[in-house]
Amino acid sequence: MKKLTVFLIFILLSPINNNLNAQGKYSTLYYQRATLFEELPVDKNDIIFLGNSITHFGEWHEIFNNPNIKNRGISGDIAEGVFDRLEPILKGEPSKIFLLIGINDVAQNKDADSILRAITRIVVKVAMDSPRTKLYIQSLLPVNDTFGKFPGATTRGNVVIEINKKLQKLCADRYLTYIDVYSALKCGEEPGATNSEALKPEYTNDGLHLLGKGYLKWAEVIKPYLEER
Repeated sequence: MKKLTVFLIFILLSPINNNLNAQGKYSTLYYQRATLFEELPVDKNDIIFLGNSITHFGEWHEIFNNPNIKNRGISGDIAEGVFDRLEPILKGEPSKIFLLIGINDVAQNKDADSILRAITRIVVKVAMDSPRTKLYIQSLLPVNDTFGKFPGATTRGNVVIEINKKLQKLCADRYLTYIDVYSALKCGEEPGATNSEALKPEYTNDGLHLLGKGYLKWAEVIKPYLEER
């Protein structure tokens, strides 16, 4: 019994291995990008765009003409992957983080509650490790299944809606800013729209990722938050 107790104490006090060293947990692209981000400094003037491919493919510093914006998106990333690579970001105590994550979790057939828990872990870590950083939680974007691509995500628009409702509540409970990008990109009541909740066809060519006009519309939504003190 004594040996078991000593062993458990040793395990609890032992340093946890850096998740980025656990090669194979994520894609090769994940480690290529994440290990590069470990080498690139973040400082208190920086604004971090954090997420998956939808963030990754945005030229944010050019869109906003702001050299302090740094893109920390990784194509294919999930909420757990973002959590595992937060340390190099948070040690620089950036001014703001714009987070958009979860659609790849949806594509992995995870339910809304498990995705919310994974995002909540990110929220808690940011608050603990970099309390002066202002965290903005962006809604998941709408999807469109008429293109026949990425069906794991694009056919689960109902889950996206459920997650966004839960994210709104999370932000209300924790006094965070929730940004509704979803509503700006969906079809709504436009003439000819067969699904008012679908991502507008003019903003996408695969039902998931954005075309240039989609990025500019997204930028319109978040610009006031980017500029606020």
